[in-house]
Amino acid sequence: MSADKVDLTFGRIAERVRAADLPPRDEVDAVVAIARGGIVPGALIAYRLERPLRLLRLTFRDDANAPKTAAPQPLSDAPDVRGQRIVLVDDVTVSGATLRRARELLGADRTTTVAFKGPPGAADVVLFPDVPRCVRWPWAEDVPPPPPRERPPRAIVIAGVSGSGKSTVGRMLAERLGWAYVEADDHHPPANVAKMRRGEPLDDEDRAPWLASLRAELDRRLDAGEGVVLSSSALKAAYRRVLTEGRPEVATVVLHGPPRLLADRLNARTGHFFDPKLLETQLRTLELPGPGEAPLVVGIEPDPERVADRIVRDLGLSGHDRSTAPSTSPSADPREPPEPSEAPEPPG
Repeated sequence: MSADKVDLTFGRIAERVRAADLPPRDEVDAVVAIARGGIVPGALIAYRLERPLRLLRLTFRDDANAPKTAAPQPLSDAPDVRGQRIVLVDDVTVSGATLRRARELLGADRTTTVAFKGPPGAADVVLFPDVPRCVRWPWAEDVPPPPPRERPPRAIVIAGVSGSGKSTVGRMLAERLGWAYVEADDHHPPANVAKMRRGEPLDDEDRAPWLASLRAELDRRLDAGEGVVLSSSALKAAYRRVLTEGRPEVATVVLHGPPRLLADRLNARTGHFFDPKLLETQLRTLELPGPGEAPLVVGIEPDPERVADRIVRDLGLSGHDRSTAPSTSPSADPREPPEPSEAPEPPG
């Protein structure tokens, strides 16, 4: 990694694109990329939304990201998107000036702005608000992938906001791997449960004894030679460090998805003490992995079994997956994949 730039891999970018809170595709007519820096980001968004890509050529900043002119200037005619609903995409925004100017030039009926990197609020959607330094995009230069794990993990922490499916996916993984399962909600002291029932968010002081209890449970099971899957919100990087620091055999997986999908899942729940109105607070608290962290971030749009498949594969645990063990029946062909099972109810 460069001393003055953060390397972003296609994998990290793809996860953020999948999790971005974009308008539904049936509410978008076209994606407009600000060229030249926004061409590849715009193409990724257009691919996700399955909508045509248009280019708006502007000049404003130089390669050092310093303004060259008083305001962004068009280099060619703007695409005709008048009366359309568009998603306007740029790679980096500093103040939002280029996006605002582009919006004026295009005159679309409705515009959702997207910046891959920038400060919170500089665009309607910012994919990497947590990366303050300059970045090196993988389409500009080769970016080395993160180093592989030396060996598969013996424990997995499944993190994410409520509604992300961490309990469903966690139990599924534990069953497939033959590991113990620990539900973090069961370790909340009564005072925390009462606070959440009242619709009050937990603060760091509330979470400290809860996280200590979870870490003790992980240590106890690992020291006993057990494999274990722990489902826990673990919204902040500091919380994840409490659970994993000094334990290289523990892998962290962050489940993440669009707020609309999360809200729909919470609204469909019954018999659970979480108040769906707390989702907005949790999303504000959530710290997606940044530089220096190496959790696996997985989108929640696929059904839970496919999410579990992805985790097992990416953590190198395929050889431990009991659901893919070859059948002992003489007529079974071990090369044939198992039949897909029905997707469970919306995960909790």
